[in-house]
Amino acid sequence: MLNTIITRLHLPFNVDHRRDRVALYAALSIPIGLIMAMTKLVMGLMFFSSWLLIFGTYYVVLLVFKIITLWRYQHIRVQDTPVDAKIHAEQAFLTLGGIGYCLIGITFGSFCYVMYAHGYDQQFNLNAALIVAMIGFTKLVSAIVGLVRSRHLLSPLITLLKAYSVADGMTAIVLTQYALLTYQKSPQASSATGLFGIAISVVVVLVGLWITIFAAHRNLALQENEEQ
Repeated sequence: MLNTIITRLHLPFNVDHRRDRVALYAALSIPIGLIMAMTKLVMGLMFFSSWLLIFGTYYVVLLVFKIITLWRYQHIRVQDTPVDAKIHAEQAFLTLGGIGYCLIGITFGSFCYVMYAHGYDQQFNLNAALIVAMIGFTKLVSAIVGLVRSRHLLSPLITLLKAYSVADGMTAIVLTQYALLTYQKSPQASSATGLFGIAISVVVVLVGLWITIFAAHRNLALQENEEQ
């Protein structure tokens, strides 16, 4: 199936190359994320919901930086340059990627502040709460596993894509907490979830700063040569 997509769209990817497979799967997930973002934004405008508007904006910011990262990866991928030069080119992009990570955290923090300050009236029954919890934990665990594995690929942009998935998984855990608390009819569901989400957003911003300040200056080219 992947070979068919690559051939039809004339993509500069090789399905036998693990880095390219990761990039292609990330690209295929973008249309779904775009539908989710547009749905939340439209519903937010229809029902005058600041909660939905901010959450939709969060997904838009996440998708924009995923698309930019994929575009940069594709641009570097087709260059006829040595591996060391490609690694340095990818690392040079991490400064912008880290800033994007910070913006993702700030956007989600705004969403959580609205939840904390104004509440959110959405109730979940047992089945809905379990489904939300299953999706949330699955997204986070799979994203963390993917991030750990991507470190061995020595591709800063692929690792950045996986880091975006981890941020998305962390936000899913926040919504999982809200679903479980509302099922238990906790009166502090909104405030507790809002505070937890703000803490998560702070972590995401700190990770973004780390990517911008430190990760962009690691000598991965030397590590690549040592492993060859």
